[in-house]
Amino acid sequence: KEKLINNAITALLSQEGDIAASNAELESQFQAVRRLVASKAGFLAFTQLPKFRERLGVKVVKALKRNNDGVTHASIDMLCALMCVSISL
Repeated sequence: KEKLINNAITALLSQEGDIAASNAELESQFQAVRRLVASKAGFLAFTQLPKFRERLGVKVVKALKRNNDGVTHASIDMLCALMCVSISL
């Protein structure tokens, strides 16, 4: 399970939120990352995977520069999920 979550997170973060991605697609990516980091394995990936935080930060900055309410909400919601450690951890 942990390996699948790490692979999914890596795949989502490899798509840096470039111009080719639509706003809906980028919003979906943030929602997926939010759900993945809500698990114990996902949160551990946040703390242990190399360059996870750096790539996530770049993705969020690029997303915020789009000035799209849906993308902005999804990115901030994902960051909030990282700030609130789940009790089930």
